[in-house]
Amino acid sequence: MKVENIQPTQPIVQLEKVESEKKTTIKSEVKETPAAVYEKTENKETSHVYDKNTVAKLKRDSQQAHAHLIRLVQEMLKRQGKTLELLGENEIVEVDETARMEAQALIGPDGPLGAEAVSQRLVDFAIAISGGDKSKAETLKSAIEQGFKEAEKILGELPEISKETYKLTMEKFDAWVNEE
Repeated sequence: MKVENIQPTQPIVQLEKVESEKKTTIKSEVKETPAAVYEKTENKETSHVYDKNTVAKLKRDSQQAHAHLIRLVQEMLKRQGKTLELLGENEIVEVDETARMEAQALIGPDGPLGAEAVSQRLVDFAIAISGGDKSKAETLKSAIEQGFKEAEKILGELPEISKETYKLTMEKFDAWVNEE
């Protein structure tokens, strides 16, 4: 894929005074310029079409899970008379039983942040952005491995759920690559 002519987008606002029956109102119109211009590549060997619908669905699913996690933390803080905005940098927060149970459900076997669900989203995303092109498998697998390595650099040793997610992701990815 080739991306050229990337420009920051800044809405252009045009204000127009509209007068009618003793009322003066301001009408605004926002015109946006494209952030990037995508050009179709002519090289048939390297071009592919990614699955935009699947990528959009996976993005929505991820955003919903993230929002759920944020809500969980906000509600836990609220029960303790605190807010995210007012927390001190090194302030310790007790995880109460309600939050613990809800978090456990999120990462449980049927939860949206469980190893099964996350590994499936990772593989679905890889397949979608490759357009199902298995010739991209090694690049995609390498990117997934690198992502887990980067997480480990940032967080230290990963928890068991992350290790299980990685294992399931690689199994599912290999199954996709090897299916006829």
